[in-house]
Amino acid sequence: MYVGADPSGELVALKWLHPHLTDDAVAAERFAREVAVAQRVAPFCTAKVLGTGVHNGRPYIASEYVEGRSLHQVVKEEGPRTGSALHRLAIGTATALAAIHQAGIVHRDFSPSNVLLAPDGPRVIDFGIARALEHTSTITSTPMGTPAYMSPEQIMGGPVSPAADMFSWAGTIAFASSGTAPFAADSVPAVINRVLNVQPDLSAIDGDLREVVAACLAKDPAARPTAQQVIMRLLHNPAASLPEGAGAARPGVPAAPPYGPPQQAGTPYGQASPWSAPTHPPPRRGGARPWVVAAVAAAVALVATVVAVVVALRDLPAATTADRGRTTPATSGPSAATTPPAATSAPVPAEGLTESVLPDAGAKVYSHPSDPITLAGFSYKKAKDADWVDYAPSFPGGTFRAYPNYLAAHASPDGRYLALRTTNYTSDDYDSIQINDTKTGKSHVVKTVKSPLEAYMEGWSRDGTRLLLNVGKHVGDDWHTSGFGIIDVRDLKAPFRAHTIKGIHRDASYGFDHEQKGVVALTNSVSRQPLRFYTPEGKLTRTVPEVGEGEADALFSPSGRLFVTDCPGMSSNDHCVYDTASGQEIRRFSSACTLQDGWYDESHLLCWTNLDYRVVDFDGNLVRRMATFSKSVGDRLLLHYVRRTGS
Repeated sequence: MYVGADPSGELVALKWLHPHLTDDAVAAERFAREVAVAQRVAPFCTAKVLGTGVHNGRPYIASEYVEGRSLHQVVKEEGPRTGSALHRLAIGTATALAAIHQAGIVHRDFSPSNVLLAPDGPRVIDFGIARALEHTSTITSTPMGTPAYMSPEQIMGGPVSPAADMFSWAGTIAFASSGTAPFAADSVPAVINRVLNVQPDLSAIDGDLREVVAACLAKDPAARPTAQQVIMRLLHNPAASLPEGAGAARPGVPAAPPYGPPQQAGTPYGQASPWSAPTHPPPRRGGARPWVVAAVAAAVALVATVVAVVVALRDLPAATTADRGRTTPATSGPSAATTPPAATSAPVPAEGLTESVLPDAGAKVYSHPSDPITLAGFSYKKAKDADWVDYAPSFPGGTFRAYPNYLAAHASPDGRYLALRTTNYTSDDYDSIQINDTKTGKSHVVKTVKSPLEAYMEGWSRDGTRLLLNVGKHVGDDWHTSGFGIIDVRDLKAPFRAHTIKGIHRDASYGFDHEQKGVVALTNSVSRQPLRFYTPEGKLTRTVPEVGEGEADALFSPSGRLFVTDCPGMSSNDHCVYDTASGQEIRRFSSACTLQDGWYDESHLLCWTNLDYRVVDFDGNLVRRMATFSKSVGDRLLLHYVRRTGS
């Protein structure tokens, strides 16, 4: 792409056929055809094609020069788009695609780099790899585009229609809202795997726009709305509707894709299970508890890379068992290793287990006297639309009982204390936590924050002396955190202090750090993020950049030497282990699990599948099942394990 000027001095953008394609009859024919149809595109929201010519035997196109930075550049420099700015971008770019499709063109490389934010609104540029929709073409299925924004049918070499552009449009809007490519990963194969098999996180998008973007990201092109349907829906036309089945999968829970590499038994390769293991966002008061500028040469070079990757993915063998994981060595950092950290743990007992059945839930739990962890409680809802109810022992070693009249019930690791979050504010409008001391029989109510703020329980310190609370408020169905506070049961009369944390994601969660002295913060809806360390008073002391999603209260190994998250930009099946001191990734592997939930011991993780709660090693292999449950119960049950004192 070059910038030139016409005889009057008006700037124009020049694009010409690459020299090595000049003698390629197919490429030259396509180029001429593209010029003819591009001139039919309505000029609003696009760079108008002004004319064509030949220079030194090479055809060229002259188009309107658009002053402005690319969407990719603006988001990277200024941050994500939100609110009305995001909606204006969505409607403007969808309108441009409607005009392009009306002219009989598929853009084929719609991405943040090909959207310019001009003073008069967004403009879609670069038809350098667009193709006229002519059935006589012999190359209409050639995969071209930017991998992280390409549709599954483009990647797999299938027929490409305007629906492919709608998939790319949705990915571009997702990037604009979050600052991260929706299927970003550390390598092209990983990107393609995510495009084929994983649904991106859309939590940064609100309202109708979120629903439309989710519909456009359907793996099946037939399920995606057209550009015109998108425009009408975003204009709140009550008669507008999305295609049947569009956006049916919940954000973050993929539907079965029509494209993709061979699947392993039980769980598709690199894909989360169709059900989602429950997470633990804050319960809400009032009864409801939701747990809640590319050159042509670069584009041509990219084609060879994508084709090679597709061939490689097609040749991947199917795994022989859903219980076996996939191991990938760490790709960066001086301490990257292809072998697991030295194991310092005793063998995981697999025989002589005691089986017990959880009341109401009916799940079977398996334990051994030498287990370093123990089940301290669980959360369960009897029906899909029912409220969550916490179950906890009322005294150390006691049987589990339900606490339906409280928002939460958490027993300390040693069982001495039972923390209950009350349903209503106090008479003077404070949220509160009731602490029952089962040893003395005394009970104390700690007032935390005043309405409309709330403070929900994140978890206990391992020694059972401090309870960490997440402070914030509900905005609609979303939780917006403002900081944290700690209750010390050794001094229950001390006033509760909430520490405001600035610059943290609105749905961040907190956990005690590796030394059990300070606090760490992480977000479960951001696939690439820093892990932040704070003092108990809320002062930021350290940041480990670029880690993945994880459970903030279950990050660190028993020694604190290691921590684990999902691998940045990858699926929940991909686990990355880091050295806490250096922050370097030292191991990555995959498993059949859909959610990791902390550590069994120094060399084994705890995680969920659709039918069990299990212990896995650093190759992703099943070592032992801690609990089993029916699929119908699995997404309505959450187990709370704690480390035994001294383990």
